[in-house]
Amino acid sequence: MSLKRRFSLLLATLGCLVMALFVFVPNTSHAEDFENPKPGAPKWKVVDYNRIQTHPARVPNRIPGGIAFDFLYKPDTALLGTSHPSYNGDLLGDMTGKTLSATVGITVTSGTPVFTYYGEPDGCGRPANVRLYFRTDTGGKFEETDYWWSNPMSVDLQALLAGDATLVANFSNPAEWSDFYGHFGNDPLYAAAFTEAIADVQFVGLSFGGGCFFENGVGIRPGTGSAYFRLMDFTATP
Repeated sequence: MSLKRRFSLLLATLGCLVMALFVFVPNTSHAEDFENPKPGAPKWKVVDYNRIQTHPARVPNRIPGGIAFDFLYKPDTALLGTSHPSYNGDLLGDMTGKTLSATVGITVTSGTPVFTYYGEPDGCGRPANVRLYFRTDTGGKFEETDYWWSNPMSVDLQALLAGDATLVANFSNPAEWSDFYGHFGNDPLYAAAFTEAIADVQFVGLSFGGGCFFENGVGIRPGTGSAYFRLMDFTATP
């Protein structure tokens, strides 16, 4: 996967998002109040590579208790996330000391879907998967430490056919995150940059990839079936 492919996606992930707080759980922020949704479209965006439309993002659908999007028959779906300023102080901004968790699942609508990733197969052999992701300010020249993925915390998409899973990663533990080129946040050469990044989170959500990469895009192999991805909860604590 080329740097251009990944970098062009990251620059295209702007969306209009509004956050609903569960006020009865102090210091806990949820992506959406799925049980009592406000009018209008869900506030997260799905970002795909190679979209012909003017805007590279799709709007997920509301489902009971969550939001969802259909997998494509090409491995182009790379992100589900938010960058709206309404989340500042909750899911965005200074996230020092907080923990992210996301409950995810897949619902099959036909056949037995087989998930694939862009560039499959490659030398690493990891199946298509999903993990937590965030980035800080990406203005100016490219910096590898502007982009961070939970590592090794992730779940294979094929495994989600058997049941939902919850991803958890701690900002207080830099060993649980790696950057664009795979350097961990607890590496002495990158620790300061990780600290700076979590103090100014500007996009947060989920990333889809496989093989040697975390955001090269996933999809369903044509002819195997169909399915949609579900986000049932996305929380930052405390």
